[in-house]
Amino acid sequence: MDETFQVFDRILSFAGISIFAKPNWNSKRWLIIQTFNFLLGFLTFIFTSVFVISNLSDLLVCIQGACVWTTGVIMFISFGICLIFKKDFEAFVEEMAFCDRALDIPLVNSVISLATTTGKLHELKNLVLTSQIRVFKITKMLLKTYVASVWLCATLYLCGPIYMMTIREDENLRLLAFDMWFPWSLDDFNVYIASFIFHAYTGYLCCIAYPGLQAMIILLVCQVIRQLQIITFIVTYLDDMVLEVIGTRNEMWQVACTSVLSQCIHHYVRTKRFANRLNVICQPFYLALILVAIMLVCVCSVKIAVSPKLALETLKYYIHEFCFILVVFMFCALGQQVENQCEKLELAVTEKWYIFNRKHKFNVLVFNMALSQRMPIFVFGSIPLSLPTFTWFIKTGMSFFTLVMSVLET
Repeated sequence: MDETFQVFDRILSFAGISIFAKPNWNSKRWLIIQTFNFLLGFLTFIFTSVFVISNLSDLLVCIQGACVWTTGVIMFISFGICLIFKKDFEAFVEEMAFCDRALDIPLVNSVISLATTTGKLHELKNLVLTSQIRVFKITKMLLKTYVASVWLCATLYLCGPIYMMTIREDENLRLLAFDMWFPWSLDDFNVYIASFIFHAYTGYLCCIAYPGLQAMIILLVCQVIRQLQIITFIVTYLDDMVLEVIGTRNEMWQVACTSVLSQCIHHYVRTKRFANRLNVICQPFYLALILVAIMLVCVCSVKIAVSPKLALETLKYYIHEFCFILVVFMFCALGQQVENQCEKLELAVTEKWYIFNRKHKFNVLVFNMALSQRMPIFVFGSIPLSLPTFTWFIKTGMSFFTLVMSVLET
């Protein structure tokens, strides 16, 4: 776990984001760095927006600029969310990452300390321990892979103009890595160098901003899924686990089963409240990601279609488009997994309800009513994050691609 937090902290600290470094939460120095990078993100958004608007008459140049503009939008929104909701994300990470909330269930807390080697209690113990390790391992690997992919994409953008200026040997040639409008002239070489450094810094800042925020949200959502998996296991094998402790189905067994079910209900309510709070803050990011990714899939596909397919210059558009499709798929798959896990939990609650007493059956009824609303990840109550939404996202992107290509061919 500590290694995963160190990876998150090393990557996010490049952008001044100290969410995974608890000693730096109240540091003014880190806040200044984060604010400075947010302002750079805002300038990038302005410069790329003006470039796209000023080149609307030339559709191919506009499309090329839109590839960079879409990334600038996500970078700006990512920095804005991390800065505005800094305290909230620190609370989220402390609640669901730094601590194992599964231990809030008294049964789980007791099982962890037991030296069991067989039975359902032993399986529960293994589930709690191995699932925690698996969540951190997957998110750490995902963050490293995603940052490496975006870093490669940014490097290709930067190497292109350098290579072109090298082979042309024209001292007056001024090429930039990303299509941006600047309110100053690039004729002065020193101004050009400063502008290129700005390009390089903001380009690599993109490698930190949205991969870091996305991986952090994925970590928190994975923890929500893990809590649901643990609750589902306990409810499914409630009878067996209590029998392992009590030994026979008597009055004490009945009381113990009802008590454990109440623990599961309380933990589900806590988990759902956490998921709702996280979703409220992340909704603007989800919406911007889906809409911007649709546009990026369209413009990158157009750029690939009108360019030599195997050229090095075209490779950056392949990677750029792949990164955005991958992250939209990840969020839609996680949303679908939350929905599926809630469905499994709802089925588990209604199993073997008939063997318990009246009080337990009433708790089952209450739990089932709470579960009927599920825990969907909605974007402003309209777009659910699910696999059908990912299918809609791909279809919409390809529809825009077909429309733009038809315009270019006329």
